[in-house]
Amino acid sequence: MQHSGILIVDDESVIAEELSEFLSSFDYPCQTALSVDEALTIIEGDSSLTLILTDMRMPGRDGAELIQALQDMPGRRFEYLMISGHLDADEDLKHINNNDVTLMRKPIDIDALLLFLEEREFVSAPL
Repeated sequence: MQHSGILIVDDESVIAEELSEFLSSFDYPCQTALSVDEALTIIEGDSSLTLILTDMRMPGRDGAELIQALQDMPGRRFEYLMISGHLDADEDLKHINNNDVTLMRKPIDIDALLLFLEEREFVSAPL
């Protein structure tokens, strides 16, 4: 799958912003959202977002609910990187089709994250 943009979804704004700034320094185009609802709004308005990096547990709707909503979005395809510090995160993903979901544990291993991204193909977003 080719990617043209990353959406980082985390209810902790410091984490979302710092991760976005870090990945942007490696020329990965990033945006941030602080909730599932904000993420859905951003995604509906930006077709360049194809890689969703989301926290699992957030107030209100969680990362698994975001993935489920996006899997039901017609005409769009995404790849997901679920970030979780909880040992039972695998259980949270059992009820979704997780062919395009990779689970990464917190604290985030920056080298593993960069390797994950290097293994993906990124193209320039259409103007």
